Amino acid sequence: MQFRVEVSLLVLSVAFVVSFFGGLNVTIDLSEYWRLVAILEANPNRYLGYVRDAFLYLILPPAVGLAFSSAAFIRERKSPTGVFKWWIPLAVFGGFFFFWGVYSLQWTHIQYCEAIHEAKLYSSVDIAGPILTVCATASVGSILWLLTGVLFMLLPVFKIMLHDKENVLKIKKSSL
Repeated sequence: MQFRVEVSLLVLSVAFVVSFFGGLNVTIDLSEYWRLVAILEANPNRYLGYVRDAFLYLILPPAVGLAFSSAAFIRERKSPTGVFKWWIPLAVFGGFFFFWGVYSLQWTHIQYCEAIHEAKLYSSVDIAGPILTVCATASVGSILWLLTGVLFMLLPVFKIMLHDKENVLKIKKSSL
């Protein structure tokens, strides 16, 4: 199987759509933190369903896309030009994935703080642990998008720097 950067961009785009729309069950209940508190107060074991959904829709798609992209970048590392002609789309996608990861990580943290505050004020059941588990699982997906963005933004830069370094070494060898 050939891994290509172009295909990894497509895989990550599909992964983003799956993650965005598939994770709505988790993100809607996180955005309405009072609803999450009410659901977990009525059924404290419901957090396992949230964790399962967060894993399937918020963690698995970016993890698969990141693995596929890493394999494509490792393959491209061996080529003499590599990702030069794709550096603009890589930077744009990388910036988008990076900012999406930062935004969703910040959003999850805010929702966690509000849900914990709501649970302490109005809940008669201690549900701080399940809330933390749901939010931490959702945060892992955000961190994966953040890492994917950093990879996509910086790898072309490193490839260009490596290519320039190789050219300098060739010039020095030819002048000797």
